[in-house]
Amino acid sequence: MFKLLSNENMKIYRRLRTWILLGIILLATVLVAVVIRTHEQENPNWKQTLIAQNADLQQSLQHDQQLPPESRQHMQSTIQMNQYYIDHNLNPTRMTGWKFATTAESLSALLIAFIVVVAGDIVASEFSTGTIKMLLTQTATRTQILLSKYVAALLHALFMTAAMLVFSLLCGWIVFGMAGAGEPQFFTDGQGHMHQMPVAGYLFMHYGFLFIEVIFTATIAFMVSAIFRSSTLAITLSVLAFFVGNTLVAALSRYSWVKYILFANTDLSRYVEGGPPVAGMTLGFSIIMLIIYFVVMNLLAWYIFTKRDVALT
Repeated sequence: MFKLLSNENMKIYRRLRTWILLGIILLATVLVAVVIRTHEQENPNWKQTLIAQNADLQQSLQHDQQLPPESRQHMQSTIQMNQYYIDHNLNPTRMTGWKFATTAESLSALLIAFIVVVAGDIVASEFSTGTIKMLLTQTATRTQILLSKYVAALLHALFMTAAMLVFSLLCGWIVFGMAGAGEPQFFTDGQGHMHQMPVAGYLFMHYGFLFIEVIFTATIAFMVSAIFRSSTLAITLSVLAFFVGNTLVAALSRYSWVKYILFANTDLSRYVEGGPPVAGMTLGFSIIMLIIYFVVMNLLAWYIFTKRDVALT
């Protein structure tokens, strides 16, 4: 099994495509840093600005009794956040290396798309190139071959995610400095309540949630790769599933049945920040749905791969 896994990793990292995709992510991170640095404008009078904003918000809260509860809660949370910055002499407009890394996490859609390319190709390419016949002549079983490919795809996904995290931190530290790990990061939950945590903890928390999303997206691509013999078709369908799936959930979020779609459950960070895509969804429900989808997708990939007649390829 270890030899099979080593062989699959060698196939992935010996391909120029793997390093080109990683290079694009790293280049995009640098470009984001350059753009932010170029347009960065710290407000020397930020305290006066926050004080004036709080005064306006307080006046609105006192005189506008028709405000919706959500808007009132948001305004109260903004006042608390502004007051924290004032009391602790923290300029919210100042960019730090840690803040930049949280901003660069917005490139995760690009990261996932590139991970899908590799995972969607890892099985289908063996059929499209005809190398599957040689692979199956080894002493290893089809289950062992498929498992080694799946583990290799997940390890590649972990490598790409970790690389983006490390490089965004290094880039941020170089351009904006290493200070500020303990500065607060404010965010609101689904009920509009404001919360805070150190920006370093916030960053690692989001990357933890991101890796869960990466695992399931890679699993979808791997399943599609095991079903179709065409590498191009497998990659195309996998990329479309990722982008169309999230768009579909956002467009149909008013319907309760949307919560049963996989992409409505992959981003678990919504239970910490922002709220779930469909009202009434819970963390426990999403975890159960993810487990069900995970088992079904892997069983489907295993069944089709082990039953396929290679002689017909």
